[in-house]
Amino acid sequence: MDVFEGYVGIRLWDGQLVDDVIFLLLLTLFVFFAAVFRLNFQLFVKMLKDAFLVKERQNLFDDVIGKSDFFFRNFMTFQALFLLSVALVAIGRIYGIVNYVEWKSILFIIGLLFCVLFLFYLFKQLCYFLLGQVFAESSKYKLWKTSYNAIMGVWGVSLYIPVLWLVFVGSHETIPIALFFFFYILCRFVIIYKTVRIFHKKSTGFLHINLYLCAQEILPLIFLYEGIIYLYNFIETSSLWH
Repeated sequence: MDVFEGYVGIRLWDGQLVDDVIFLLLLTLFVFFAAVFRLNFQLFVKMLKDAFLVKERQNLFDDVIGKSDFFFRNFMTFQALFLLSVALVAIGRIYGIVNYVEWKSILFIIGLLFCVLFLFYLFKQLCYFLLGQVFAESSKYKLWKTSYNAIMGVWGVSLYIPVLWLVFVGSHETIPIALFFFFYILCRFVIIYKTVRIFHKKSTGFLHINLYLCAQEILPLIFLYEGIIYLYNFIETSSLWH
């Protein structure tokens, strides 16, 4: 006699578990962001003002004493780099560059990409520090560094829009990809604009602007591009993935 074993149901598609893991990561990050926003609301408001105002004033965190300012700045940087890593992986999955369906593989790729971006970020910070110490006054460099941190923080918050669309909507992918690149280009333009406003001098302004563009906006991107290409080739040829 045939024994009824129950309904089998609909099988989950291969990428469902990956989407669930990414959803858990983004949900955890957003919960932490909500808590940081609630506990550091004044710092968040000052960050917004410092990202869009050019007026020379006190440092963004001068009037806040304690460890909260340090944690706030580092969390906003971590959030921007992590969302950037997820966005690049999501775009890679859309265009078939990242085609691994195992959630452990996706987590490894996100983590590896985050490490590459973090090292790139540290490299740029070192370049900023050296240029600031050699070519700029201490007060000007501190003002610029504060503005840079604020712009990066605002950019990181804006990345939630294209990242959530890329991961969960699943349609009209060109819109979030266009938003992603628009936010990135806008972020770099704002940084360049504030750099010109802070450091511009009639006698040496053109030299400083070209030095900044070559050393901070063009050459590091070339290094990052070569590093990502090397990372992709390493993953493709590694026996761990085949």
